[in-house]
Amino acid sequence: MQLTIPLIAIHFYRRKIPILNQAWLIPLRMNGGGDKASDPGTAVSQQPELLPPQPLLAPAPLVMGGVLAGALAIAAFAFLWSQSNIAPTRGNNAASDAPKTISMSTDQVPGAFKVLDKSVQDTPGSVIAQLQMPEAEKNRLAERLADGSVRLAAVWLWDTMDEDGDTVEISAAGFSQTLVITHKHRAFFLPLQPGGSVSIRAVRDGGGGGVTLGVSTVIGPVPLPRLAVGQIVEIPAI
Repeated sequence: MQLTIPLIAIHFYRRKIPILNQAWLIPLRMNGGGDKASDPGTAVSQQPELLPPQPLLAPAPLVMGGVLAGALAIAAFAFLWSQSNIAPTRGNNAASDAPKTISMSTDQVPGAFKVLDKSVQDTPGSVIAQLQMPEAEKNRLAERLADGSVRLAAVWLWDTMDEDGDTVEISAAGFSQTLVITHKHRAFFLPLQPGGSVSIRAVRDGGGGGVTLGVSTVIGPVPLPRLAVGQIVEIPAI
């Protein structure tokens, strides 16, 4: 009977993937117990007989291919992980770079605010009732109208994109109103102070993508800059 026992010697190199360097098979041959019967008078040797070392075949391509595939998978994972950590930082920088206030000139939005007739200025009760502000603020506005320091005007605003509940705060002459804009061109009343300005601040972005609104002017509809929540577009009053 012949018994073959493989012994594998592996050398490890610093900072390298371990590879099979050299290996030998040390076969053992034992006499006795074979397929053929021994002669009755013949003594059976129990000592194993060592054969000379024989080189092992080179590693199979399948093993080397598995090692390479594993290395590539680790490298790909490390790259994706690093990119996932960088991406949020880029997004935050882009948002912080956006201007807080965008100023527009009267040439860009001429006649955006239409001052109401004198008869309305003298009897403003019906217009004041439509304003989106607390009663105390309405009373304070009536006093300002009575002394002539402010005047009532109208502005037409609408959502230029999806009607998704975009909300803005419009402020002028020390008064503020919160308005939800829709696709319908709607007139909103507000007080104006000669020489002042009107600020429109994005309060809620209904469907994402920014607050999108247009304003009616003497030259036709004008889309205002797309606003992120908290951003302000400022327009001269009169």
